[in-house]
Amino acid sequence: MRTEKEKNSGNTGKGAVPKQDLMTEITEIIKEREAPLLRYAGRLIRDADTARDVVQEVFIRYVRISQEQDRPRIENLPAWLYRVTRNLCLDHLKSKKVQLEIPIDEKIADFPGTERPDKTLEKEENMMMLRKKIMELDPRDREIVLLKLEHGRSYKEIAVIMNISVTNVGFILHTAMKKLVRDFNV
Repeated sequence: MRTEKEKNSGNTGKGAVPKQDLMTEITEIIKEREAPLLRYAGRLIRDADTARDVVQEVFIRYVRISQEQDRPRIENLPAWLYRVTRNLCLDHLKSKKVQLEIPIDEKIADFPGTERPDKTLEKEENMMMLRKKIMELDPRDREIVLLKLEHGRSYKEIAVIMNISVTNVGFILHTAMKKLVRDFNV
């Protein structure tokens, strides 16, 4: 049985892994990580078929790295997968000159409480306004807010995905949230 650290690293050390163990490991990783990566890529690209192609390419790259004799150690596999997914999506968007727009899922603003018709309408209006305000953020700020709120990524994972420091993630997230609160209350 693999430890949690081994699951997150994506490998258990340097060197080649027996083929059967490698296939089992890759199958587990795909089963565990494919759906969240598809959602993430789909929100970045806004095209389900292209998102599937991107995620497939991410796993192909992981397989290639895993088969290398002196394969590099991936310290945080989920963050690595998200970062490669992000980079491939951005490459696609650049090649297509598509503007980065990310739809917001309902779970961002899940307000608990009893549902009354007037409150339900108010909740829907607030959600629409929040979505609009998030979409008005800079693409980088919007992506960081969504990685945190929608995908539940840690500051450290976001830093790896976005290729910025953890401190910068905190600052950008704080500033973006402050702007959202200010704009939302206006």
